[in-house]
Amino acid sequence: MKQIRAIAAIIIAMAFAASPMAFAAETVPPQSKAAKPKAAKKKADAKPTPVPTPKPEAVQPDGIMGLYEGGGASAKVIGEWVRVAGQLRKNYRVVLSLDSPKLEVELKGTLEGDLLPLTGAAGETEWTGRLAGGKLSAASKDGKFKLELAPVVRKSPTLGQKPPEGAVVLLPFEEGKPTNLDAWTNKKWKILSDGSVEVAGGNNLTTREFGDCRLHLEFMTPYMPEARGQGRGNSGVYMQNRYETQILDSFGLPPKDNECGGIYEVAPPKVNACLPPGQWQTYDITFHTHKFGPDGQPTEPAKLTVIHNGVTIHENQPVMNATRAAGAKGAVKAGPLMLQDHGNPVRYRNIWLVEIK
Repeated sequence: MKQIRAIAAIIIAMAFAASPMAFAAETVPPQSKAAKPKAAKKKADAKPTPVPTPKPEAVQPDGIMGLYEGGGASAKVIGEWVRVAGQLRKNYRVVLSLDSPKLEVELKGTLEGDLLPLTGAAGETEWTGRLAGGKLSAASKDGKFKLELAPVVRKSPTLGQKPPEGAVVLLPFEEGKPTNLDAWTNKKWKILSDGSVEVAGGNNLTTREFGDCRLHLEFMTPYMPEARGQGRGNSGVYMQNRYETQILDSFGLPPKDNECGGIYEVAPPKVNACLPPGQWQTYDITFHTHKFGPDGQPTEPAKLTVIHNGVTIHENQPVMNATRAAGAKGAVKAGPLMLQDHGNPVRYRNIWLVEIK
């Protein structure tokens, strides 16, 4: 028995000598542990640090999608990618419009390497086409039409327009220089190094309120070929935090009230004036708020005139009630401008307005 006790004592002593910290750690009082250094507090007035602009989307982000023209015809090529059994299938839709005779043909195809073969029909007449090497060709099987089109770039005539004297500058813009969010309540939006901001962290409202005004605003929808419908470059411009003009990648789609340029659930744009995603576009909006009676109640609706990329798509469109997802309801004489966060990385730049007294 004495030999067993002696052996046990030797084993304990050897364990302690090999790892003294294994025992010591259990006996250190909590208050004796070294305190972790406190992180330096950020200055309350610190401004967001501009981040490098993500690689800008090209005019034709994948070298295919975009506008094409030639031979008295124009075409819009739209990417609509899908995944089948985990494999990415790059599908495209081509909306081909002829000037004379007035004719519209829709062609579809799946990218095969560097070649996009296309098939479609106009009425009972079959069409075939292909897009390769930046050139789009299409022909009717009855031999009446044979077209060759090349990519083109269109820009809004008011793109980069400078604010006039007396304008309220909401998002200053100078090419290649970071802007600021001084006029906005949500500082979480990303300030990019190219002079624009990207939607992030919720809706954004101006710190000031406005009544009748003329607004200039520039926006870019992201290229999201795997997204569909309202999930494809969605945002919105809300006058007085109430009346939305929709922002969406609606390139090549029929005009609807919930597509780009639509006054949401009120009126579709007269025409679809969208440019392809990845290009800067403009809204020039003239807004008149409600007319009010002596009792303070509205007697006439608010009105919106919207020019999209130089094309008038709404003219004195009445809007009586706040549109869906508005931040506020009820008619007011003045309210903030609101830009919507719908979860997509839409960008904005060069925003200013002129108050109409």
